[in-house]
Amino acid sequence: METLIQNLVEKVGLDAATADKVGQFIQEHLSDIPGWIAQSGIADKLPGGLGDMLGNALGGDKPGS
Repeated sequence: METLIQNLVEKVGLDAATADKVGQFIQEHLSDIPGWIAQSGIADKLPGGLGDMLGNALGGDKPGS
């Protein structure tokens, strides 16, 4: 979790308090996130089947699959 927060601060530019809140949110909704990614269509925009690999790695299913 500390690495996630550090990356959010360094790479995204969030302040530490906001990064901590994001980290907590991710922990609380970890099982929901793959479905959100699949439903958003983001995975379909990734090149070369990366979206399918991401969804499979995270345990999400595409709607209608």
